[in-house]
Amino acid sequence: MFKTAKTKFLALGAAVLGSASLANAAISVAEDGKVSGSLDLAPFMTGAGAVVIALGAMWAMKKVISLLR
Repeated sequence: MFKTAKTKFLALGAAVLGSASLANAAISVAEDGKVSGSLDLAPFMTGAGAVVIALGAMWAMKKVISLLR
């Protein structure tokens, strides 16, 4: 799956950014297992939305190009 150095680097970068945002979450776990704090999902949902829109745009461009051939 990760055959080239570029894809390995991109996967590593995504993992680092993902874990960095989790580390900054204002959540704490008590000794009895209760979770307290607040988790702001807005940055994640914005990023996920951008990815979905980009994938949709790429799919649409692929269909347009196939119609022009």
